[in-house]
Amino acid sequence: MNVPFEIVYRKVKYARLEFKGLQLLVILPFGVKDPSKVLEKGKVWIERQWKIIQEAVKQVESQYSFMIFGEPYTIEYINNGYSRVSFTDKRIYLSYGDPKSYLKIHCQLKWILKVKVESIIGDYSLRFKFKPNRVFIWKQKTKWGSCSSKGNITLNLKLVCLPEHMVRYVVFHELTHLKFKGHSREFWRTINMEFPNHKELERELHKYWFITEILFQNLTYYPQLKSTRYVGGHGMSSP
Repeated sequence: MNVPFEIVYRKVKYARLEFKGLQLLVILPFGVKDPSKVLEKGKVWIERQWKIIQEAVKQVESQYSFMIFGEPYTIEYINNGYSRVSFTDKRIYLSYGDPKSYLKIHCQLKWILKVKVESIIGDYSLRFKFKPNRVFIWKQKTKWGSCSSKGNITLNLKLVCLPEHMVRYVVFHELTHLKFKGHSREFWRTINMEFPNHKELERELHKYWFITEILFQNLTYYPQLKSTRYVGGHGMSSP
């Protein structure tokens, strides 16, 4: 098994394995130095998850790829101009001279997702009477979304990459938690009314988790500044 991993020590009773992003974490209790037993025990699970990650990597064409609601966008680095998302060109422009380029794109993607989510919530509020108190959008490390006891919903910014029907599923999932706090039989019955294919969608979400990790990493990748600008990994002369 050739899977890179990192050992992390925490105040836990038992050792466990997690894939955070694209890396395997071996979480060990303090005092345990040898991870071989937990790795051997989880070998089948590790290999299955690693295969999913490798398939996700193959679906991302290059370091200049991104997606917005399932549509492919190209990350283009420019010497002049400002960082922005262009719906017309299907481009995300990142300026070499702008130290806050990633932050600006991050804010634009957040706004794009917020507009979409508000529309979806408006639809479900009319049909199912589900209406959250507040909606927050953050780039979360472990979840697509969550619902608090105060009726607030938090959604992962990475949802901006997913096809719209999958965004709708995640939003509906969290809205349903406004009525059913846990994953009870009634909860899944309500989910099934709108998404009878929810099991398939859950599997797709698992794959997209790794795909979106790669896509967001692409936004932080800066090639060496040259006299050309880059489009889809191929040099083009600057106009």
